[in-house]
Amino acid sequence: MNKSLFPELLADGVMRKELRQCPICEGNDLSTAYRFAEFSILKCRGCANAWRTNLYSRSDITAMYVGEEYAQNPYFSYDLKQFRFSARERYENYDRALTIIEASKNRGKLLDVGCGAGAFLSLAKQRGWDVSGVELSPGLTRVCRENTQTDIANLSFEQVDLPPDTYDVIAMWDLIEHVIDPVFCIQKVRQLLKPGGVALFCTPDEDSLLARTGQLLYRLSGSRLSYPALALHPTYHTYFFCRDGFTGMLEKQRMRIMQCYSQAAFFEHSQLPSRFVKWGISAIEKLGAIADHRYEIVCLAQKPD
Repeated sequence: MNKSLFPELLADGVMRKELRQCPICEGNDLSTAYRFAEFSILKCRGCANAWRTNLYSRSDITAMYVGEEYAQNPYFSYDLKQFRFSARERYENYDRALTIIEASKNRGKLLDVGCGAGAFLSLAKQRGWDVSGVELSPGLTRVCRENTQTDIANLSFEQVDLPPDTYDVIAMWDLIEHVIDPVFCIQKVRQLLKPGGVALFCTPDEDSLLARTGQLLYRLSGSRLSYPALALHPTYHTYFFCRDGFTGMLEKQRMRIMQCYSQAAFFEHSQLPSRFVKWGISAIEKLGAIADHRYEIVCLAQKPD
């Protein structure tokens, strides 16, 4: 971790002050994108990425993801035999990404960071990949080991000790927005990949049609209508990336962008206020698909040979 960017992060893992310097590019040209009751979101004009003002400490993040309540979230509940039916959209997202990767790489060693209950790992294993994972939640680690019958490290990605130049693919589905230092995580991914290896990142996109709709309502109401924007910036997310900002961050770490595309978010597990809201989100996502601006971006980047 770059200590100069995180001077308030003490040895005991407690963040004492709000971070007012861009943790991505170290820039100081900032704007306030949102002001919510408990936190604001700052955006860097230099790299176009954003973050919450009251960053979590390492101990805060651990506490959020080790409890049984997190492990029992419906997002992680699936039956292997029924998965393709009960979570069809997620299956299609995973299937598409693996198909793109397999078009340019032979199947080899695949590491899933933040592997949850093992949905992606199970599918990759069925397709012939040699899989392993990293998962912070003890409960989900147990479930994932049972589902995949493979090696799962019950640690944070920052803590896990893995050999460099080992993996053909490293996947991070919906994880990079949760960490303290995304640049450090990208550097570690690059170190662990074999030359020519592929990193897969999936994260919400601040430039998606859904995010822009929430932003428009927030601004037109003079910030009084905060719900749509606040729901798209949940308290357990630390960073909020846009496509250009995220790809720029990867390129700065000497990763070559292979492909970047959008996909619909899987909202069935979310505690949204009504079916009407879910219908509205679905409609916006369908419109966003026309211009490839759905809520999540999937970015495939390659470590140079």
